[in-house]
Amino acid sequence: MIELFQKGGPVMWWLLGLSFVSVTVIIERALFFWKESLHHKPREIQKILSYVEKNKMQEAMQLAGRYRQDYIARTLYQGLAHRDQALSRALETQAFNEMRLMKQYLPILDTAITAAPLLGILGTVVGIIGSFDALGTQGMSNPAAVTKGISEALITTAFGLIIAVGTLVPYNYFQSQFQRFVEELESTCSVLEFIVQKCSAEQCPRKIDAPSP
Repeated sequence: MIELFQKGGPVMWWLLGLSFVSVTVIIERALFFWKESLHHKPREIQKILSYVEKNKMQEAMQLAGRYRQDYIARTLYQGLAHRDQALSRALETQAFNEMRLMKQYLPILDTAITAAPLLGILGTVVGIIGSFDALGTQGMSNPAAVTKGISEALITTAFGLIIAVGTLVPYNYFQSQFQRFVEELESTCSVLEFIVQKCSAEQCPRKIDAPSP
């Protein structure tokens, strides 16, 4: 493997650095989405909305605060905390922060998918130039010098494609996870806004205080 790397020429160092960055980001994003899925509590989210629908705002905020490791619960908590002043704005701001965290580092993978084949092509060009240079100066008296450039061209192209394909699969998976999380977040925020608006219009049942003795 080391010998193959050395035959690839100087461009292989760029490809090695790019592959290291890609693997690091893939591991980090995989752990991030795994933890988000682990902390997600759909049943508790439904309970929070149910409390809001019954106009039990304190209970809803307490439950949302208890499960703030859930990205939706965090967003609902912020919305409920500012429901009297700027519910929509609070939900929008927190949702934006959550989406920013979910999409973090994904542009790096997108760049790697594009850059890896381009670096492979660069290695191909450098290798072919070396082959023609050897052919022009030494002719066919030294075929090893000619084949060295061709070998360099093929190796860098292959490695560039391997990095691009190896990055594309997890990138698409992370994008699908991101879309799924965002759709669920936006849907839940819309439901919360609708319920709160109903309560503002006094269409929700009011919590009745116990009569004083």
